[in-house]
Amino acid sequence: MSEPLETWLDAAIGETREALVRDGKPIALRVTRASDEGRRARWGELYCARVRELDKRRRGAFLDLGLRDQQGFLPLGDDGRARMRKERVNLREGQGVIVSVTREAARGKNPVIELTEIGHDGEDPHRIAQHESDSELLLAKPAPDPQIRTKLDAAIEDALARTTPVPGGGMLTIDAVTALVAIDVDAGARPGSGDPERFALDLNIAAANEAARQIRLRNLGGIIAIDFVSLKSKSHLKQLEDAVRAAFTNDPWSVQFGGLSKFGVYELARSQLRTPLQEQLRDPDGRPSAETVALMALRAIEREGRSQTGRQIACTVAPEVKAWLDTAELDWRAQLSNRIGMRWAIDSAPREAFWPRDKIDARAL
Repeated sequence: MSEPLETWLDAAIGETREALVRDGKPIALRVTRASDEGRRARWGELYCARVRELDKRRRGAFLDLGLRDQQGFLPLGDDGRARMRKERVNLREGQGVIVSVTREAARGKNPVIELTEIGHDGEDPHRIAQHESDSELLLAKPAPDPQIRTKLDAAIEDALARTTPVPGGGMLTIDAVTALVAIDVDAGARPGSGDPERFALDLNIAAANEAARQIRLRNLGGIIAIDFVSLKSKSHLKQLEDAVRAAFTNDPWSVQFGGLSKFGVYELARSQLRTPLQEQLRDPDGRPSAETVALMALRAIEREGRSQTGRQIACTVAPEVKAWLDTAELDWRAQLSNRIGMRWAIDSAPREAFWPRDKIDARAL
């Protein structure tokens, strides 16, 4: 019997975060933002759409979903037709259709959609339904226990780190690039034994389990290559392959196993349904986005306001973070005032001062 699952859920200003937890460790994270509404497609959503372009070279059609930042990509077969359940249908530019989102945007590619119905006018592309799990998040409330928010902060920080420890000792280094996800296993300061082969096997099995957790936690997909510590024994190689398969047993996304190469690299492919957490919360240069830091600042002000009842809260952030707050379509001012009252002020750090983007100075006066 698998361990019981726990859920950490918190609706903060502009952002709802949810973690699925097993045995005290988060195994999956989901973040929804108010700024995504009307801009980005989410997995499982249903849209009334219009065919904008049929691209034979890319074997696909680009569809207007009524979103400001994205258009959907519908794969076409070699015959130039789209699959709709068990049928193959011809499409024309300007045609109205009903589609569902099967994969969110990732690695610079458009969200992928599938055809559900034809015969609509397509005059007003718009979303007509959300996935039930996302609909539930709209009803979420702030976590009653402040520790839940703290735990979610730590879980997301863990999921964005390039390196993460292996239980018992050792380290994983995770690099998600355009072509694949590369994971390196390193022994680090893991305590050893007199049997190097057994030491390597134990490390690799622990690393396989942690890699599976991190992959799911970070919403990583596509080709994944795990570079394990070298093993010589054929029986140990077989044990490692079995351990990798077992580690992904409860993964909700489709996983295909390629096996170990002669160089000790295990290749697998995992379906990419949701946008990787790294892409959702950080800029291409790896820094937290201005929006990510701005929402962190609002949580910091709220935290200070609740712990310092009645006192004015001042917060200083980087200029680009303040600029995001000033131009955000989100009505964060009213929400923040409703939570702690009209006793806060947010200032921008002087442009001539060195102030890292992710630095937040929230304090009671």
